[in-house]
Amino acid sequence: MIDLWVILKALFLIFLGILVFVQTILRLIKHYHHVPTPAFATQVLDNPIRRRFIQKPETVAERMHLKPGMIVVEIGPGKGSYTIDVAKRVLTDGKVYAVDIQNTVIDNLRKKVKREGVTNVFPIVDDAYNLSFEDGSVNRVFAIACLPEIPDPVRVLREAHRILREDGLVCLSELLPDPDYPRRKTEIGWAEKAGFELDEMFGNWFIYQLNFRKKKQ
Repeated sequence: MIDLWVILKALFLIFLGILVFVQTILRLIKHYHHVPTPAFATQVLDNPIRRRFIQKPETVAERMHLKPGMIVVEIGPGKGSYTIDVAKRVLTDGKVYAVDIQNTVIDNLRKKVKREGVTNVFPIVDDAYNLSFEDGSVNRVFAIACLPEIPDPVRVLREAHRILREDGLVCLSELLPDPDYPRRKTEIGWAEKAGFELDEMFGNWFIYQLNFRKKKQ
């Protein structure tokens, strides 16, 4: 009789192998063509196994210390798996603006939030280097496995610094085997160059979340 646990482990390893293969191909495409991760790739990268067992939306949202009424900006929302969980935590008056440079990503997310009846998520096409928000107007900025995909992450973080309130947080989360996975030390360095200091760190070398505050003057 075949052990069920052995079958599950084998299936997981097969899935992991496929994921690594797809991400390797994406890395090569991005390296040679200098383009963001294609919209279709979010169907593979943002998958049920990742959300269920590895990078849970509720855990990410809980670590952001969200409160009702907050204004939140997400950079690179993908399929919106984390967007919606964050949006629920800032009800009733809070809002989440999900920004991406790709129209396809935003169009798909608009359809999803409409289908699920979420009324406080606003997907918009925007430039992470020049965000369409006033200085000091946002409580949280977060990015899940997205910031390293952008050619100049420090510039993005400087924009986050501009739009954040003095007591705001930038929340970043990364995991292996994403194709652009940076070490924690690297991401902390980016944030420090943009005027932030590390406030909290969760996780380990495989998956981590970092919260940053503005450096005190």
